[in-house]
This record gives sequence, C-alpha cells and structure tokens, in this order.
Amino acid sequence: MKSIKFFLSVTIIALFLCSCEPETVIPDTVTVSTIVDFENVKLNSDSIWNGSDGSGSFFTKIATFNNNYNSSYFSWSGFACSSKKNTFTTGYVNQYSVSAGAGALKSKQFAVAYGTATLLCDSNIYGNFSIKSLMLTNSTYAFLDMKNGSDYSKKFAAGDWFKITITGYLNKLETKKVDYYLADFRDGKTFLTNTWNKVDVSTLGKVDKVSFSFDSSDKGQFGMNTPAYACIDNIEFTQTISTK
Repeated sequence: MKSIKFFLSVTIIALFLCSCEPETVIPDTVTVSTIVDFENVKLNSDSIWNGSDGSGSFFTKIATFNNNYNSSYFSWSGFACSSKKNTFTTGYVNQYSVSAGAGALKSKQFAVAYGTATLLCDSNIYGNFSIKSLMLTNSTYAFLDMKNGSDYSKKFAAGDWFKITITGYLNKLETKKVDYYLADFRDGKTFLTNTWNKVDVSTLGKVDKVSFSFDSSDKGQFGMNTPAYACIDNIEFTQTISTK
C-alpha cells in the first residue's frame, strides 16, 4: 500500500511541475522602432512649411530637420514639409509637390529635401539611434524636368542619372554613405521614378546626424542642372534600450 501511495505522490508532483508555466526571461535590451512620417507637423491641405517663420528647423518625433531660409531672396534650402500633390505643373513654382501624388502609403504629408539637407537625432534619451530605412521619390519639379527637359535642364537619355547620397555621422565622424538613383538611364536602363521606394540604409549604423545631397550627369557651367530636390517619408529609426 505504501509503494502505491508513493507512486501516486510522485505522479501528482510530476503532473504539477509539467503544468507550471516556465519562468519568463527578461532580455537585457529591447529594440524600439520609430517611424518619422511628418503627419504631426501642423499644415493645412495643399500647404508648406519652408522656414519662412525664421525658426531654422522643424521637429517631428525624434528628429530635427534643419532649414536655411533667406528672407532677402525668399529662398530656402535643407528641409521643407509639404502637403502639395500637384503632379502636372512644371518648373520652380511647383517645387514643393510630390511626383507620386501623395505621401508614402497615401499619407497626407512628407518632407522635401533641397540642396544639402541635414537631420539631427534626439539621442539624449537612451543613446544613439540607427536608421533602418526610408522612402524616397522624385519631386514633381525634378521628375518633369528629367522626363521632358526644360530651359535649364535636359531631357534624360541614355547614360544620364540623378542620385541622392545619404550620409550618416556619429560624434562628427562619417559612418557610411548610401547612394540611391532617382533616375538611371545607364546600361540600357530607363528608370525614372514617380512612385515611393523603400530604401535600406541600415549600413549607416548608429547615427546622431544624417545628411542628404544630390548629383547628376546633367551639369553645366554653374554646376548641376537637374533640380536638386527629392521627397522623403517614413524614416524608420531603431534604438536599443537597456531593461536593467
């Protein structure tokens, strides 16, 4: 009888142990993803922010987008934020519109980079960010100039190209560069984008600053003829945070 009771006791203990949930293991770090999509910048429909308020930048979520506005000439460079979607008007008067007709994933707003544009990451909390990807397309101004030509720039043909270079920095040191061709007519290609394209920029690594600059095969006496614009949206940042 004792041996039967012992067997039953062991069986009950084994069943109890099997029914218990394993202890949850908390990792030392977690990775948090943040999408900067420009939707929280206050704009009316079909409007822009181009730095004319003199603030020199705008902030969204975790990044500051720098802007240089010249009030004497009513000109700007760096970043603007826009909700303009005119896909048919040519020239400089339509410099803030996106060739895709909407922001990425049909959103309302997006950023426009012109000349050399720089963003700064807010790394004061939890440390530095890595930039994983972003979405890019041509502005309407640049797209129509390359497609049809203008008084200042040529219609793209075999051998032509237009690219944006994305450069990462950490503590004032360059981490990596990524080139993305917004138009590419080399080696038999006829690529000229007016749709949003997701671009992997994870090779930039950890960054506290990212710059955007342009180059083109169409150059003249005073430099690049192709309008130095691109539209940017849905920048994906990741950050590793300690749980301890």
